[in-house]
Amino acid sequence: MGKGKNQIKSPQSDRPIGGSIAKKDLKPGDHIYTWRLLGAYSHHGIYVGDGIVINFNTPDTTCMKEDAIPESKRCPTCNRVTVDDATGITIVKTCLEHFGSTIYLYKYGVSWAELYISSRGTRCLLDAKPFEETVSTALEKLKTGFGKYNVLANNCEHFATYCKTGVKLSAQINIPPLPVHELL
Repeated sequence: MGKGKNQIKSPQSDRPIGGSIAKKDLKPGDHIYTWRLLGAYSHHGIYVGDGIVINFNTPDTTCMKEDAIPESKRCPTCNRVTVDDATGITIVKTCLEHFGSTIYLYKYGVSWAELYISSRGTRCLLDAKPFEETVSTALEKLKTGFGKYNVLANNCEHFATYCKTGVKLSAQINIPPLPVHELL
């Protein structure tokens, strides 16, 4: 298991973490992901209940619920959506149907060995915070933002792992080097 001050055991051990999960079995606070571009990368978000996922994405008002974009991001005159940066990517609410067709649970508190043998962007060494705290963090970031999107340093996986652990990590981008003691 991961070690450090940010780690709290998550009560997820009885669930099929790392595998696909039926949408009806999701719990608010789950870190979920879906594969994009035929499995080339995964897109991540935090399920907050009632069929809604908070994620770092492009606000597309044609495929999201009417209240998917915070009022602070809308022009009071024309209702045009403004975003945090030129890429058009910000923290938004998306319905499960538009988040992805097959949903997977991200796994926390894994061993170094499991991290290295698993698909990138599906697991984390750190243990997760309680579900309620995860939802609270995601809802706060929906209001305040998560900074400028950067595929290498501030992406959707960074957002979701931050909500779950308090630390921005993306195993799709950077897997930490294996410590020597794990090789012995």
